[in-house]
Amino acid sequence: MNILGISCFNNNSSACLVRDGKIIVAAQEERFSRKKYDSRFPLRAIKWCLDYSGVKLNSINRVTCSAFDHQNYFLASAFYPSSFSEAAILVNTTHAGFIFGKGEGNKIRKIKSKAYKPSLGLVYSELTRYLGFKKYGDEFKVMGLAAYGKPFYKDIILKYKERAPHFLKNPPRLPNSKISQFHMDVAASLQDVVEEETLRTVEALYQSNKSDNLCLSGEMSLNCLINTRILKQGLFKNIWIQPAGDNAGIAIGCALSAWYKNNKRNAGSGRDAMSGSLLGPAYSDQYIENFLKRNGIAHKGLLYVDVPKIAADLIAQGKIIGWFQGRLEFGPRALGDRSILGDSRDLSMHKKLNLDVKRREPFRPFAPTVLWEKAGEYFELERESPYMLFTSQVRAGKKDEIPAVVHVDGSSRVQTLKKEDNPLYYDLVNEFYKKTGCPVIINTSFNTGHEPMVLSPEGAYRCFKSSAIDCLFLGRFLIEK
Repeated sequence: MNILGISCFNNNSSACLVRDGKIIVAAQEERFSRKKYDSRFPLRAIKWCLDYSGVKLNSINRVTCSAFDHQNYFLASAFYPSSFSEAAILVNTTHAGFIFGKGEGNKIRKIKSKAYKPSLGLVYSELTRYLGFKKYGDEFKVMGLAAYGKPFYKDIILKYKERAPHFLKNPPRLPNSKISQFHMDVAASLQDVVEEETLRTVEALYQSNKSDNLCLSGEMSLNCLINTRILKQGLFKNIWIQPAGDNAGIAIGCALSAWYKNNKRNAGSGRDAMSGSLLGPAYSDQYIENFLKRNGIAHKGLLYVDVPKIAADLIAQGKIIGWFQGRLEFGPRALGDRSILGDSRDLSMHKKLNLDVKRREPFRPFAPTVLWEKAGEYFELERESPYMLFTSQVRAGKKDEIPAVVHVDGSSRVQTLKKEDNPLYYDLVNEFYKKTGCPVIINTSFNTGHEPMVLSPEGAYRCFKSSAIDCLFLGRFLIEK
């Protein structure tokens, strides 16, 4: 049975195809239109899902669309792809606030709706704009800025919520103007408020449903500082977060809701159903080679067995690598298929990547990828973090070894990597470890400025040529400047 799920007419439209309960493909419209957070009906994403899966439109058994029931589809996107047979569910959205749910087998019920008026997510968005960033999509910048400030304005934000900008002593920051200590303190205050309010909400959910398991989705579920506080709160033993937690993930909730309406759900295997969130388009070596030859682009053809070692050697030499492999990630995080990679040991790499490659604010941190078996030696964590949705403190004795991925507060937004998660990417990091003794590299999304993550070899090459990326791996082909 083929089910097409569609999320549309909200920020980050997307499409997903589920076949007999398995997520086959999922893609965001922005990747095709090149308009970030594209909210239009996802015609391009739908067409690709059908073409890639070899499914004709008349072979679709059911179509479900988010235009009718956002809240339930958010709940479904949080629970159904998880590995839990039962769980409490918390959806933390920008507009609807908190939504409580309970998942058992193939059933989900909304057990309580604790929506703030306005929601904390909406407050976060309003203050994001006050701080000179985009109202939607730049909230993660505020999260990064918060580490540089002190929470002096918590009381104002708590008292006035969405009206807080009118009661702060300074006018709104103009985009691209200087960021002052005041702005850093507002960011820190905002982050503290939403963390503490969320913890109270999580406690209320736990008291009403004392499960060992918690599933999260919603735009605010992508705030890794909040997630880490929930983890440290310790009420739930196991936590799973939908890696496409924003509106894009609703397409998955739509499709799985339709499937589980009449079908049993088998869970408890220990692995989620997101396939590492590597659910998007892939391009064959033949396609890539034809593109390179057609455009007269000088390149080296390599054996795949040699690609990880060659890439690791280049990173160890201080080169910045564009890494284009396999299937495009679904969701906001680059997880090793559409990534820009660098040496975590080189502090200057942080400035170079921000200013010369990504062309973004210099305070923005970079995430590390670490081999799972070595993660505990470098970071204070006890569980996997394959989707970069938690932070952890870098161990004191390792901060000087990997300075490019240590934030000002001593933390990192970690991606742990197992061989089964992404074999080629794992081999690269492992080769870097064998060469340097360090199992940690920088991993940031393959894009620049306000562009969406690159989709195709053509887009990857344009990004490579227009930035300070030194080398580009397109599948098994290497292009150097």
